[in-house]
Amino acid sequence: MAPHKPSRAHSIANVRRIFKAFETGDLRDAANYVHPEYFNRESDDRSNARGPDELAHSVAWLRGAFSELKFEEQDVVCSGDKVAVRVVMSGCHTGDFIGHAATGRRFAAEQVHLFSLWNGKILSHHPVSDDLAMHRQLGLFSPKE
Repeated sequence: MAPHKPSRAHSIANVRRIFKAFETGDLRDAANYVHPEYFNRESDDRSNARGPDELAHSVAWLRGAFSELKFEEQDVVCSGDKVAVRVVMSGCHTGDFIGHAATGRRFAAEQVHLFSLWNGKILSHHPVSDDLAMHRQLGLFSPKE
């Protein structure tokens, strides 16, 4: 069956809902905007989980590492079943993050998130992050002098 074409506004609104889920941890209505086969290419979940369960894992992992998590939208582009969003992610490192204990440091780093949608629901999420800037701000990386 061919997908129906949701409006540009509907597609963007659903993508914004995923950022709100990362900020708040509220996933009660995730099935309304996340496709059952949803996959986040940057997830640390290697269980092949999909859909709202995979989103719940990613949200818990990121919120477990960072408090006061925010995604400030800078740009959004929508074309057909694709949405691209440039954000500044910020927060405070208050939990374990990829093997690093909490530093208590704050950070703000740019990211671009590429989403594919099917019938208006988010099917795939491909984040591209400025991890070097974030790691430097957290004190997890320092260049050799």
